[in-house]
This record gives sequence, C-alpha cells and structure tokens, in this order.
Amino acid sequence: MAHDLVLKNGLIVTPSGPINGALAIVGERIVGVGADETIGAAHREIDLRGKIVMPGLFDPHVHFGISDTFGDDAMATDFQYDTRDCLMGGVTTIATTTLIGREPLPELFSRAMKCGQARSWCDFKVTCVVNTLDQVRQIPAVAKQGGVSHKFFTGYAGEQAEAFGMSREGISPGFFYEACRTIAASGRPVFPMIHAEDPFVRGILVDELRRSGRRDYLTAWAESSPEWAESVQIYTYGAIANQLGCPLYPVHISAAQSVDTIATLKAQGFPIVGETIAYFLSTTASEMDAKGAGAKGKIQPPIRFDKDRDRLWRGIKEGTLSVVGTDSLTYSARFKESGDFWDCRVGINMQVPDTLALLFDEAINRRGVDLVTLARVLSENAARMYGIFPRKGAIALGSDADLVIVDQEKELTLGRQRYRGRTDYSLWEGRKVKGSPVMTFLRGNLVMEDGEIVADKGFGRPVEQTMKPHGG
Repeated sequence: MAHDLVLKNGLIVTPSGPINGALAIVGERIVGVGADETIGAAHREIDLRGKIVMPGLFDPHVHFGISDTFGDDAMATDFQYDTRDCLMGGVTTIATTTLIGREPLPELFSRAMKCGQARSWCDFKVTCVVNTLDQVRQIPAVAKQGGVSHKFFTGYAGEQAEAFGMSREGISPGFFYEACRTIAASGRPVFPMIHAEDPFVRGILVDELRRSGRRDYLTAWAESSPEWAESVQIYTYGAIANQLGCPLYPVHISAAQSVDTIATLKAQGFPIVGETIAYFLSTTASEMDAKGAGAKGKIQPPIRFDKDRDRLWRGIKEGTLSVVGTDSLTYSARFKESGDFWDCRVGINMQVPDTLALLFDEAINRRGVDLVTLARVLSENAARMYGIFPRKGAIALGSDADLVIVDQEKELTLGRQRYRGRTDYSLWEGRKVKGSPVMTFLRGNLVMEDGEIVADKGFGRPVEQTMKPHGG
C-alpha cells in the first residue's frame, strides 16, 4: 500500500545521526526512514535534492498574552496570528506561559489552553506562572490537567514583583522550598523553571547607570546585571530543588559564569537543565549598540559580551546547555520607541521566525556544531523535558511528522519582510545568513513553503504527555 508522502534524496537528521535517504509519512506519523530504495511508493513524492531534514523545532519559551494589551483576548490574538511566524521558522511546537496574576492556577491554565485551541497554527504546551503560595498548593491540580512546567520569576523583587502579582520580596528561597516540596509530594512528573537573576544589586546598579547619562544603552544595561547575578540564584535554587528531588530548569542563561555554575552542579549530580536563547547566541551588547538597537534590544537578563556568547556556544557543544528558546513577546515597536530607555518595557519581540536561520548559520557554518547537536538543543531535549518525546522532537518511526527542510546553500536576508504575523520590527534587519528553512510540515501537512504559509488555516493543538518528563 502506498504511503501518503515520501520525502526522498535528503540528509535526514535522526537522533542517532544523519543519514542520506528518505522518509515516509502516513497520516500524521512517520512510518519509514531509510535509504531511498527501501522506502517504497507514495501518492506524492518530493525530491529534496540533498537538503537537510530536521525535526520540527520546539520553542519552550514564549510569552503570549503579554502584548500591547494584557489578557485573554490578547493571548487568543497572539495564538491566532503570531503562531504563523512559528511555521515560517520551522517551529512546530511551542510552550507559552499563562497570564500572570493571582487567580487560581487551574483557571489560568485552562484559560490559556482555551485561547490556543482552534486558533494556533502550531502545536503547543502551557507553562504556569506561579506567584502565590495558594497557587503553589494548586500545582498538583494543574498536573492532573497535563501541566508539567511551572515558572518562578525569582529574579524580581520590589515594585517589579508586585506588578507581576507577587509580594515585594518576590520568590524567596522559602517560597521556592514550599513549591519544590509540593511538586515532590504530588507524585507527578512536574518541574520548576526559574528566571535566575539577583534583583537587589541590579536595582542599585540600574539607578547608578541611569544617572550616568551613558549613551551605549545596551552595554550599560548589561553592566547593570553583574556576571554572577544568575549564578547565585542557580546555585541557591538548584540546591533546594536537588534536596527535594526536583529537576531545575533555569531559563535564558546569558552569562559565562552561569554556564560554569551549571557545569559544576551537573558534575555533582544535580538534575539541572540549562536553557539559553537564540538572541544571546547571535549577538552582543556592543554589536547591538553599534546598530542603534536601543530599547528594542532591552531584555532581562541582558544580552552580554563576546566572552559570554563564546561560553554559551561551548556550553552547547559540551552539553552543559541543552535547550534553546527565544523568550519571545508580542509588544509592538511603540513600546520601545518612545520615552526613556531605562523606563521602557523589557523583552524582545517574536524571534521565532529567525531562530533556525540564525543558529544554523552560526552553529554549522561558523562554530563547528554538528547537525545532531543542533537538532537536540532546538527540539529533542525540550521535548524530553516536557514528556512529549519521541512523539515530538525526533525523526523516528511513530513520531509526529513535524519536519523542517533546510536548504544549507540558500542565502537569506533577515528582516521584517519575512514575518507573517503582527510583528512590526526585526532586530535582525539586513543580516545575511546562509542556510534557510524552506519547508515546514506539521503532522504530515505542508504548512510553509519558500517563505509563505501554504496551509488554509491553523490546526495546531495541545500536545498530550506521552512519557515521563525531563528525560526520565
């Protein structure tokens, strides 16, 4: 019996290594991977002419509902429009945070799921933001609904914490201890994520640098968050999580010292999964200052320096950092172009369309990273953490046919013209890269081809857990 689709004459990146050959799809699943002559016939065949086939990317770090307005309507609109940009970049699965507040956690989780259903163009998971001890006690109820990831903004205190619905002290070690104890006692495979960054010294330095009148804004912003600011929290909260048997997931690692700290904890047997973001791997504060990026490049923690970018890449090569996301928001440019740099909102816009093009060029063409490692940090490892591997994150028999085809020879100029969502600016305007996603398949359906969405409508859906999370 003929397959529905065969992609032949490609370089297929499987978990065990790249192979030259073909893969076969029936319905939504991969049913064959091997040499071209072993796969058999199909109703449709596509000759890839040597292009690379990677598993569809999983971006586990997206914030929907935090756009020009906040709320359910904003989140629903983000799902409806901005997930189109996910497909442009070969991203077939995302995890977005819930809305941020003090409402019951199961309610926030259910509302986020409802916003995505029948609107999203890609598949999705939902991460709960935990702000109160009442919400901590509700984590087991969310786990029963399929929520495995919970975000703690440990890097916020004072007015910034209060704006997020926390107390002024933020997520203290005592608060986090209670959270990990609840997670451990729940009997379910749940994990905490933290935004690691000391908020107290940062507050002092921000005030001093603001008064200095510096015009190299992003370099000054980097100096406001000392290189040890992440490490002190990674160690403290990592020790708490380790004692209680919880795997810790620190997000958006930016500093060289943080990578060293994670390596040390891993060597001691701590179950810790380090994430960095594409932005930090692709540029530096001085480079963005030279481009005049200003407030558009303001993210917390900050983009840093050459030594940090180099250490992040070494961390990926050695396995210390195992996941790459984007920390994408959906603010329009008006929140970045008016007012004082120090007062404007932190956060960067939708980076998802550019992740693969940026990192393929940087990793494969410049830094000697192999294709399997790139596929693991962009897809497989996050899927393992969320308990959806091998359904997602792998090219393997029985896996969802979530695929991205990369033309390794195609040169591409990045910029806003590539976006198909609502994003109205690009941090990468005019940047030239070599290696471009040219086709995206979601569950066996061709949804993006040659820079255009070719699906008639979005059919993304929540992804149910298929295995114990965090690689267990």
